[in-house]
Amino acid sequence: MKNIVWFRNDLRVFDNPALSAACESRNEVAAVFIVSESQWKDHCDSVNKIAFWFRCLVELEKELKKLNIPLVVLKSDLYEDIPQKLLEFANMHCFENIFFNIEYPFNERMRDDEVTKVFENQNKGVFSFHDQVIHKPGTLKTKAGGDFSVYSPFKRCWFAELDYSMLEEIPVPSPVRKIDFSHANEFDIYNYQESRINQDLWPVGEENIQTMISNFLEKKGSLYKTDRNFPSMKATAMSSPYLNTGVVSSKWCLNQSRYNNYDSLDEGDKGIVHWVSEILWREFYRHIIFNYPRVSKGKPFQMRYENIPWENNPSFISAWKEGRTGIPIVDAGIRQMIETGWMHNRLRMIVAMFLSKNLLVDWKIGEEFFMEHLIDGDIASNNGGWQWSASTGTDAAPYFRIMNPETQSLRFDEQGEYIRKYVKELEQCPTNEIHMPKNPQDFGYVDPIVDLKTSRQKAIDVFGSIKKET
Repeated sequence: MKNIVWFRNDLRVFDNPALSAACESRNEVAAVFIVSESQWKDHCDSVNKIAFWFRCLVELEKELKKLNIPLVVLKSDLYEDIPQKLLEFANMHCFENIFFNIEYPFNERMRDDEVTKVFENQNKGVFSFHDQVIHKPGTLKTKAGGDFSVYSPFKRCWFAELDYSMLEEIPVPSPVRKIDFSHANEFDIYNYQESRINQDLWPVGEENIQTMISNFLEKKGSLYKTDRNFPSMKATAMSSPYLNTGVVSSKWCLNQSRYNNYDSLDEGDKGIVHWVSEILWREFYRHIIFNYPRVSKGKPFQMRYENIPWENNPSFISAWKEGRTGIPIVDAGIRQMIETGWMHNRLRMIVAMFLSKNLLVDWKIGEEFFMEHLIDGDIASNNGGWQWSASTGTDAAPYFRIMNPETQSLRFDEQGEYIRKYVKELEQCPTNEIHMPKNPQDFGYVDPIVDLKTSRQKAIDVFGSIKKET
């Protein structure tokens, strides 16, 4: 039996259920990755992310070679063309089965359903696996039998239903029989040059990343809960790009947490327990995007907010996207993302809430902009974070709870280190003014585009009127 392993966001050989199952018989196996440029563009995937994925794919190819598995890169601009593309490849080389790990957004599910259909119609085997989550979406239910829409009860149920056998890792497969076939790559992943950032900021390699995360948990895990909110500190694992590409699995991350916390996930070291909670947030949003597919389609989770009268002021949008709002902490966050492809998590909340509340700009505009720049742009988590900030989503902050950027800056960047790093105009600004300079022009900086107090009240009035209407 000749098998295809179709890689997507699972670019690893350790703890990869689809790869392991495909190799189980030790028969011939080929790996396939499909480049879908037009579809990725429709999904606003950033060139930073794509370049990073290709670098990870090059490392994966090296590891697969040790297993006698060739990697073939195919090209299919749109998802709708992928089923036929895969079938043609399978028929050309007499492959009898296809194995893949499941993705949860709507377009991806429709694509995979069609792949299943066309392969089964030709009496070929199709085998799919859940590797992004511990509990399969749809299996965790509220007491009333519904799907969870709030994180805290979801988390309680997640632990209540957890059997530690579910965290058993799958070893790297043994080498399989060498396959004798030739198929030219249809896309050059090795010379992709379109990234806007210095990719050296993000090392690749499965073992390298495992070491990086293990070292973080060992040396800084205990401080994670207290230090993670301070953007000038190197206090986070920086693991999101690697989880997003699947270079490491969430299961592996949870087991590393157990290893550093006396075999516990939900009690003990407060820092590591909090890091575990962040892993579970990722899983929560995957359950949401599976159980409520409308969030994949630009719809708010809370439908009563579908018709918010967003102002969408073009000059405000441009200023926000360019990091020149005149609110230093907001501009620092945007500039960090543009420069590095990543933004500190607290800054994501600050800049998202400023756009959707203080500027009354549709959260979907911000969601798209993030995806266009982030190296870790993830449909489920990015959508969940934006809707949380805009008060339209699951577990959302009440509409009247609006972060004050100046207050956040004073609390989490007290000395202005983070601001000075990314807002170069303010490098010489005194610390007692850096959070909101009195005369920004003196430093070549810009005036605030809105007054924080009045814009906050305006947002409260707009959201409050909608709540009353419904």
